Amino acid sequence: MKSDWEPMAMTFVGYKETGTFIVASVEEIQALLDDQTVKTSTMRNSPFAKQFEQELVAWAESLVLYQDVLDCWLQVQSTWLYLEPIFTSEDIMAQMPTEGRKFRTVDRSWRDIMVAARINPAVRAVMKLPNLLGRLREAHAALEEIQHGLNEYLEKKRLHFPRFFFLSNDELLEILSQTRNIAAVQPHLRKCFENMASLEFGASDTKDAMPIVAMFSNEGERVPFVAPFVASGPAEAWLALLEQEMKKAMREVVRQGLTT
Repeated sequence: MKSDWEPMAMTFVGYKETGTFIVASVEEIQALLDDQTVKTSTMRNSPFAKQFEQELVAWAESLVLYQDVLDCWLQVQSTWLYLEPIFTSEDIMAQMPTEGRKFRTVDRSWRDIMVAARINPAVRAVMKLPNLLGRLREAHAALEEIQHGLNEYLEKKRLHFPRFFFLSNDELLEILSQTRNIAAVQPHLRKCFENMASLEFGASDTKDAMPIVAMFSNEGERVPFVAPFVASGPAEAWLALLEQEMKKAMREVVRQGLTT
């Protein structure tokens, strides 16, 4: 059974432009693990296995270690892949400094593990890396804390501006990670405000403070605001202002309709 592992090697692929790698397909490794776990259990229950008992126990423990490392590795990778693009945003890092620092620590550990694993990708060699399982478990626990902090952060944003409840976490994060680009909220207006398709912005020298002069419906109707207002700062703050100005504009349209 040990000889079956000789040709088995982990496959790593580069991840976007991060400068690090991720684990690719592990189906063959998992299939061999499952097969040998069953075989080893069967052999240990055989009445003829007494003279090989110590070797079988040691091999069974190795297989358990392999499985634990593989499971934890994939869990860490999945969470890291989700959080990495979030915490590369300067806006998110500024708003969540504690979680940002924790993620940087995990990110360094992840990159170190990948560098060490790629030196000799043979499965048995990778599994012998010093304290690999312990490091992966620490990274997983830290990522769980970061994920919890992120969920609490998003909940606070939604409570501040309840219309954010209409957005998924990914959509909300896309808005919050681009506070320096006011126009980036445009694709999500339809979900926050019924039948609001887009906004008309006035001239501005910067993208993080822009005057809003009108709104458009899905049918292309243009409704000017009673008075232009400047969108700047946290998205939930100026969107709440937009909601107030939208109501004023609609009241004015109705008033004009009744008097003409």
